[in-house]
Amino acid sequence: MITSPTLVLDRNKTLENINKMSSKISNLGLKFRPHFKTHQSLEIGNWFREFPIDGITVSSLKMAKYFASGGWKSITVAFPFNILDIKEINALASKIDLRVLVVDSESAIELDKRLTSNVSVYIEIDPEYGRSGIHFNDTEQIDKLISTLNNTKKLTLHGFYSHAGHSYKCRSANDLEQFSKAIINSLSQLKNKYDLSICFGDTPSCSVLKNFGAIDELSPGNFVFYDWIQTQIGSCDPDEITIAMKCPVVAKYPSRNELLIHGGAVHFSKDYDLLDSGEPYFGQVVQNLNGQWGKPIENCFLKSVSQEHGIIKCTDEFFNDTKPGDIITILPIHSCLTADLMGSYLTTDNERISHLSEKRI
Repeated sequence: MITSPTLVLDRNKTLENINKMSSKISNLGLKFRPHFKTHQSLEIGNWFREFPIDGITVSSLKMAKYFASGGWKSITVAFPFNILDIKEINALASKIDLRVLVVDSESAIELDKRLTSNVSVYIEIDPEYGRSGIHFNDTEQIDKLISTLNNTKKLTLHGFYSHAGHSYKCRSANDLEQFSKAIINSLSQLKNKYDLSICFGDTPSCSVLKNFGAIDELSPGNFVFYDWIQTQIGSCDPDEITIAMKCPVVAKYPSRNELLIHGGAVHFSKDYDLLDSGEPYFGQVVQNLNGQWGKPIENCFLKSVSQEHGIIKCTDEFFNDTKPGDIITILPIHSCLTADLMGSYLTTDNERISHLSEKRI
């Protein structure tokens, strides 16, 4: 019985999402290195083993260690390496095919000096996201870093890695196609100039595009669950979202047609989308179907979150039909952060699935 905020997972839909993405990438003749930062679960990771994948991608060394303990032998840490992690890097590199990101010559030289095992590296390319990496037009810095890497003893240059996280600002499949094609064209020019493989892969682009130019590897992650923001981007339909939050109603406020739920920022995160009015909201209410869920309910959404509190704005009908003690179901804006915060999953078959946050690594 659910009595507190609970993250529910539909196993069959999740497997359908994995199969769909895997089949698409395989049919395109590309390598698939799915990002496991979304689910962070050894059990869910094992669901990928029946599909053709080249290796996996994670976002931290802690995560890499966790999945290496589960038998994964080729792992990309898609985050610029931190030299303070050299002990962990050496430990992992002695056991698996560890791949890390480099973004400048100085740190690459320092890494090479302190390695005890060989490590493959990607040069991270910034596709005008403005987060990390070398801008794809800065060929002077790219040339310098390639020259540096070619003169190291323990670093092997595997290729370029690029993540277009700003694709999340798109609000239609057509906008997303135009956005992604421009980036892929720029990355393809790098491929032509340097003859190095390219790993690319945000979920919106990988879900919508049918042609990836000169890209060699794809590493999307959010597709395993999808979430409400992906429906707004045009990446998926609501019925492809495979996780939902079940939250108890605590109180009703008739004067403002709002419900108080136990379910706040520590459960959903503070990631939000915008209503047509420009106001933020933090999740979409859907039909509650016992352990599962149904279609989105129009004009019913998670209006605000504080640490443990959530406020649901809803229609008169939904307000009148709901009472304290009821469980309502909400699709999260961002499944990656919600899953990270919740730390485990309850399947629609009433099975508990573990998460990295439950382990002491």
